[in-house]
Amino acid sequence: MWRDQHERPDPAIWELPAMRTALARRDITAVYRLLKRHGVSQRRIAHLTGQAQPEISVIARGRQVMSYDVLDRIADGMGIPRGHMGLAYGAPAEPTSEAKDRAVGGGMDGVVDVPDRREFMGLLAKVAMGAAVTTADLALLANPAVATPAPSRVGATEVEQLRDLTRVLWAQEKALGGGAVREAVIAQLGWARGLLRAEHTDEVDRELHAVLSDLFALAGWASHDVGLPGAALRYLGQAVTTAKEADDPVRTALALGKVGRVYTHQGAFGEARDVIGLGMVVAEKSGSGELAAQLLCNQARAHAHAGAAVHATESLDRAGGALADVREPLTVPDATFGGALLASERGRVLTTLTIHDRRYAAEAIETLSASTQRTDPARAKRLAFGLTELATCHLRGGDTNTGLRLGHQVVDMAAGIRSNRLTEHLKLLRAAAHRQPELAQRI
Repeated sequence: MWRDQHERPDPAIWELPAMRTALARRDITAVYRLLKRHGVSQRRIAHLTGQAQPEISVIARGRQVMSYDVLDRIADGMGIPRGHMGLAYGAPAEPTSEAKDRAVGGGMDGVVDVPDRREFMGLLAKVAMGAAVTTADLALLANPAVATPAPSRVGATEVEQLRDLTRVLWAQEKALGGGAVREAVIAQLGWARGLLRAEHTDEVDRELHAVLSDLFALAGWASHDVGLPGAALRYLGQAVTTAKEADDPVRTALALGKVGRVYTHQGAFGEARDVIGLGMVVAEKSGSGELAAQLLCNQARAHAHAGAAVHATESLDRAGGALADVREPLTVPDATFGGALLASERGRVLTTLTIHDRRYAAEAIETLSASTQRTDPARAKRLAFGLTELATCHLRGGDTNTGLRLGHQVVDMAAGIRSNRLTEHLKLLRAAAHRQPELAQRI
């Protein structure tokens, strides 16, 4: 058994005969059951793979995993040699234009061929009667990746539909975490790119690029949330370039700010401050105090993690001044930034400073107590982060009983949020709870 639940399993486990057999069959149920026997908890598997713990439990009870993307994520997250599962080592090859034409056009129903009727009916009868399903049976049901045909002409209606769906996906990310939406966002990106190839006006082209930038930003943020920094930076880089094509300084600056957040999480504080500074330069063109406040809070986080308390608090004060000068609220998804979010950001920065100097604990507790009460319940992930920080500060320099109560509350919340960042953030709470074994063992 390993002491650190956030560490990948010993590579030797993948070479055990029973494990090699399960991996070769892509029998994830057997894989998870074998991992349990070797002391790997479902919580640890969820952290490493970006899956929700209830999903892990369902798979361990017998649900089969068919999606290549999910198998790919399990292999990468757990450190399983890809060859053991018959997975490619590189990115999947891009389909040829001829293959795309066959899949999308030609008057077919979107599937390359219709399964043999007799074999298909026989398989359905087999399943209905409770017989075991073989690998050959599953091969009959395998579907090739086929793009949904895009319309030949795109107008304002299609753009608005894509914008509405993007808002919904952002809302789900805030409530359930990046792991709950990442695959859907990436799939939607393929559809949105297809719309760009359809006939449309210059105005529609600009609007399409703006919404596509929002999707890239969400794909990047969801990737960051599940612990894929490389993918996060590339998607966010595409968000920057796509927003630039739309001549949209607000979206460009927001994406640059998110790049800064990823670098901060990576511990690259110099790069974080530099890229956020670029965002500030771009943001000046928009004249938005709301945007400036958000970027200044990003800057404050980078300073706080670097231990630069004076610069961090100065950035927060400047953010408050910028927010007081807001004339028109932003309408871009994930851009809304008001007093409640500023208070939440201040509390988070003060919590980080508390790690270096406990004198900030009292102010952090006061700020976080107020901000968590004002947090929109729909933003469950942000609320969980705030409660983690509040519990941590109480355990470090406040009321221990309150810290314990909030700590248990946030551990319960985290079970339903698919966010590796939140799981990592709980390490702060675990460190603060080192004298509270009941809480520490739950984290």
